[in-house]
Amino acid sequence: MQTEKTNKDNSHRGRGIWRALLIICVLILAFLIYRRLTKPAEEIETVPLPTVSVTRVESGDIRVTTELIGSMEASDIYYVTPKVAGEIEEIYVEQGQQVSEGDPICKIDNDTQIDAAKISLDSAQVALNSAQSSLDRMTPLYQAGDVSAQSYEQAQTALQSARLQYDAAKLQYDTQVENATVKSPVDGTVESESMDLNAMVSQSSQLCVISGDGAKKVSFGVTDRLIGALSQGDPVTVIKQGSEYEGSVTEIAGMPDPQTGLYEIQASVADNGAIPQGARVQVSFVSDKAEDAVLLPMDAVYHDGGKNYVYIFEAVEEMSSNTGTVHKVEVKTGINDGEYYEILSGVSADDDVILTWTQQLYEGAQVQLLMTGEDVEAVETDAMENDEMETDTKGPDAEE
Repeated sequence: MQTEKTNKDNSHRGRGIWRALLIICVLILAFLIYRRLTKPAEEIETVPLPTVSVTRVESGDIRVTTELIGSMEASDIYYVTPKVAGEIEEIYVEQGQQVSEGDPICKIDNDTQIDAAKISLDSAQVALNSAQSSLDRMTPLYQAGDVSAQSYEQAQTALQSARLQYDAAKLQYDTQVENATVKSPVDGTVESESMDLNAMVSQSSQLCVISGDGAKKVSFGVTDRLIGALSQGDPVTVIKQGSEYEGSVTEIAGMPDPQTGLYEIQASVADNGAIPQGARVQVSFVSDKAEDAVLLPMDAVYHDGGKNYVYIFEAVEEMSSNTGTVHKVEVKTGINDGEYYEILSGVSADDDVILTWTQQLYEGAQVQLLMTGEDVEAVETDAMENDEMETDTKGPDAEE
């Protein structure tokens, strides 16, 4: 009997525990349902559309400038040589000295040649006087018929020959006397001199080198790719220590230099003597150009897989006026000047080309235009005009 009573007590205790657990579960479930029903609705986070700015193609000229290194040279170089041989007796110039045309360079002692020329001149003078006297005596005899015409003509010929010999001897003498002093052939600068006192020189000896004043020339080399971009008369700019000097192409080599493989170009430059001969200078010239070209800023053109692209903004009519769709368009480009690209094909004058780069730029993306102060003012003006039109449509009794 005791055992049965114990079993009943245990059974009642187990059912009590299960009831308690069941009640607890119901309460927990009710609490969760209450929290669910009373929790405030979550706000949907709105992600703003990327903002972009746009531009349109422009029409204008574009030029590509190439800069190279050149060397300044005198446009006229004179290699001074004596016209007579002899010993250098005096030297009047030195390297770097400015000279004028006719200034003395040096004096050559050629007394031996002068003396020989004087002897020849005196001899020719005697022969000329003799021929003249002979003809003077023969003239009245010829007129009286005592001398034949043949003899008279021979006397005239002898006089003419004597006069020619005298003229040649006098020229030789004057040349020896005059050319004893070597003179500068031009206004310029003595670039170098190789004269020594008491040294013997001949008519092939180089005494000094003089560069003529006035316009200098710059020499520079270009590749076969650039040779076609230059023509005689094309402008060039020479830059030295921040100063610019204008010039023009005067000579274009027809064959490349065998050592450098470059074509030598020469251009005259008016530097007013500011740049010394032999100085290294920067030479700038237009190597490519396009006129009345379609232009876009380089920031608007992107490169992908060897091709060039731009992103076009297309407004969506169903949405606000400053919201639209992005379209990726391939374009063909020409030359560029570091700021603008020449656009050969791909866009038209009415296309709004996106300038602003964002990671959300892709075909079909939704973007909004950057509203400037003028844009906002235009929108407000349109809104005011629309309100006025609606008021006019409703009439004077609209407010009532």
